[in-house]
Parts: sequence; C-alpha cells; structure tokens
Amino acid sequence: MPIDVTRTYAADPDRVLAVLTDEAFLREVARELEAQVQEVSTGTEGTATTTRVRLSAPTTGIPPVFARFVGATVPVAQVTTWTPDGGGGHRGDLDLRAEIMGRSALVTCERRLAPADGGTRSTVTGDARVDAPLIGRQAEGAVRDLVTQVVLRLEHEVLLRRLGPA
Repeated sequence: MPIDVTRTYAADPDRVLAVLTDEAFLREVARELEAQVQEVSTGTEGTATTTRVRLSAPTTGIPPVFARFVGATVPVAQVTTWTPDGGGGHRGDLDLRAEIMGRSALVTCERRLAPADGGTRSTVTGDARVDAPLIGRQAEGAVRDLVTQVVLRLEHEVLLRRLGPA
C-alpha cells in the first residue's frame, strides 16, 4: 500500500535533520505513541547518519478485524539512514519492521528534506507490506493508515514543537 505525505517547516533542511536525528526527539515521539523504548541510537559514518529505534508499541486503535491476532503491544524496529542529496537537502531511507504472531509487517520509505520558500519541504513516500495470506492487502491498508494518520502526524507535531514557531 503506497504512502505519500508532504509537510513544510519554517527551518532549513539542516536544522530539520538535526532534530529528526536527535535521540531526545526520537524518545519524545515514542512517548507520544505511548510506546516503551528499548533502544534509541544515532551514529555517523562518513556523510551518512543512521538512527535506530526499537520499541514496544501499543496496538490500541488497530482495526477490530486484526485485534484478535495481536496482543497489547507489538515489537517494532526502525532504522533510518540519512545522506546529503546534493541539492542543499537530505535523503533518508527508512526501514520499519514489526513482527505480529510470526508474520512480518514492513514499511519502507524514502524521506526527502528539500529547501523550499526559506524553509523545508519534507516528503515521505513508500510502501507497506504485510506477510499474511488472505488478509495481507487489508492489513497493508491498516498499516499504511497507522503510519500516515498516527505515526507521521505525531512526529510532525513533535517536530513543530522542537523547531519553534514559523
């Protein structure tokens, strides 16, 4: 299921990236999701910066058709690798994985931070895949909705608080 979300920020791409890769920011987003953090780290190698987050996310709010298959929480691992894009912005490759009753849910996205009107345009595009016969497409839709309507929305709200007023 395709993911496509665009937002704008008053800060330049370097400042937005600095916040997105800050461990305190990543922990704050996890708190907003009501998740229990097991690991948060940021590392740099050459021009690439990689963030790793492992958490136990609550399953409240998932569609009732899937509720009987999952417990109260699900383990999630997210790795994002950021590199300069050559145009004054940054490109992040995101890999998010969750295991649910022996089945995997995978979200792969690309995030671009591009200069725009004195600020930054952030565009997230990607795909959600769920390894579940019979209900895979429906589950992929639920994962996409969770990513776009909950995770990216809460991340956006925390990012706005961190960057300050426009």
